[in-house]
Order: sequence, then C-alpha cells, then structure tokens
Amino acid sequence: MALTVSGAAVGAAVKVAAGLGIASTDPVVLADGANVIVHLQPSPVVAKVAASTREVRPDSAAWLQRELDVATFLTVAGAPVLPPSPEIAATTYVGDGHVMSFWQYLRSASAEPADEATIGAMLRDLHAVLRSYPGTAPEPGPLPGLAPLADIPAYLARPQTRLSAGQAAALAAAYARLTAELDLTSPRQPLHGDAGPGNLMAADTGWVWNDFEDTCSGPVTWDVAASTANPRRDRARILAAYGADVDAGQLAVCEQLRRLHLTVWYGLYAERFPDLRARADELLARWPVP
Repeated sequence: MALTVSGAAVGAAVKVAAGLGIASTDPVVLADGANVIVHLQPSPVVAKVAASTREVRPDSAAWLQRELDVATFLTVAGAPVLPPSPEIAATTYVGDGHVMSFWQYLRSASAEPADEATIGAMLRDLHAVLRSYPGTAPEPGPLPGLAPLADIPAYLARPQTRLSAGQAAALAAAYARLTAELDLTSPRQPLHGDAGPGNLMAADTGWVWNDFEDTCSGPVTWDVAASTANPRRDRARILAAYGADVDAGQLAVCEQLRRLHLTVWYGLYAERFPDLRARADELLARWPVP
C-alpha cells in the first residue's frame, strides 16, 4: 500500500533526524495541512515537512529557510516566538524528496485562541522588533515583497481538477483587480506574513508567535488583515489594541486578498482532504463567475 503524504513525511523526518543524532521512536503528527508537523518523540524536536506547499512553492526550501532566519533573529532579540531547535543547525534538510526544518517542541498550555486584545498588542510588538531585521544584509538576505500572494497565480496555473474555467477566471480577475489596488508607495517593513490568531500559540511561558514561513516585506496592513479579515473577530478591538495608524482603504484591500488567498489554500487542501471540500466550495462561491 502506498504511503499517504503524511506517512511519507513522517518517515522522512524520522530518517533525517536520526542522521542528525535525534532518535524518535514514537513520532506524533501535530498538524497536517500546508505542512506536516511532527513531534519526534521522545526528543524535544518538531519537524516541519513541506506538504501541500510544494504544489505552489517549488522552492519550498527557500521559504523554510527564510522562516528559520527570521525566527532565529527574533529568538535572539527576545521576542516571544517558537524557536528553531537548538539541537540541530537552523537550516533546511532533504530526505526522500521531502524538504524540512526542525523546531523546538513547546507544550501547548491551552487550545483556546488568543483574544482580540492579545492579537493586536502582540502584533504591534512583533512589528516593532521586526523593523530592525537586517534584511538588506547579504545574509540572511532581503525578504521578498508580499511573497504569499504568488501562491494565487501559481495555484491557477496548475492543472485543475476542482475549478471550472469560469471559476478560475473569476479568481484570476479578483487577483488582478485587488493587486492593482495595492498602494506600492506605502511604507514597507519585514512582516510575519501570516499573522492570524491560528499562529499564536499558548505555551507554558505565555503566547508565542509561530509559523513564519510566509515572512516577507510589505505594508503592516497585510499582517493586520490576517486577523481583521475573519468575520468572527471584532475588527475594531484588534485595531485598537494594535494602536498604530492603519490605512483603512489598504486594509480593506488586504482583507479581500487574504480571503482570496484562503480560498486558494482550501482548494489545495480539498485535493488531499475530502472532508474539507464543502468548506473549499463555500469559499469559492464568494467569488462568483460573471
């Protein structure tokens, strides 16, 4: 029987880790989606193995390396982030065709998501530290501008099994319209890239940011929109906690782009997980075919 994506990723992570002196006799999958996240028990090491990301990011090693670089910088700066594993060099590895990175295991103290005040205040503080990230130095190198947006045309360029021609055209038209509305003259800085509440973890030591794979440069509205685009969140409370002035017009554009990005990613997830197809179709229906 052929291995699932998750099973193959776990096997590759255990094999690579063993070659680095990290033994895992009881690996546990913590999450499976864009990447397979596996705790290499009994070691305090977590492997992050590219999974669905490979469908739209053929250079997935570059994305994972940027994440390691930014997380290392933030860890040294004392910011509350999930750190790379101190037991393994902070670089990417390849095993059996799987690209991966390794992280320190932190136990989750609660499954409850962060509230709006926590999200806004922590994002404000994170942005303050990121402004000093040495992105212009030869190493670790500059961050690409709004890199996650490239996922959308990359997804639409793939052979499609779930999108009709009309649906693909509707998504492409929305992408063209919304990216044209971005103000390219607005101030830019290093960003988390995917700073939604799902990437704030309640660890024993308090709230910590994780999953910097989408780190990039751009307007702060891109990061803020990761939370304010969620209709289940109190937008005003997030903005009040963030505190700094945010361009309302550009925030609205970024919120729409966030929703478009989410639509594309659920389209990818639905290819692997049949139980997510209804949610993928619901999101797709928000971009009606003309």
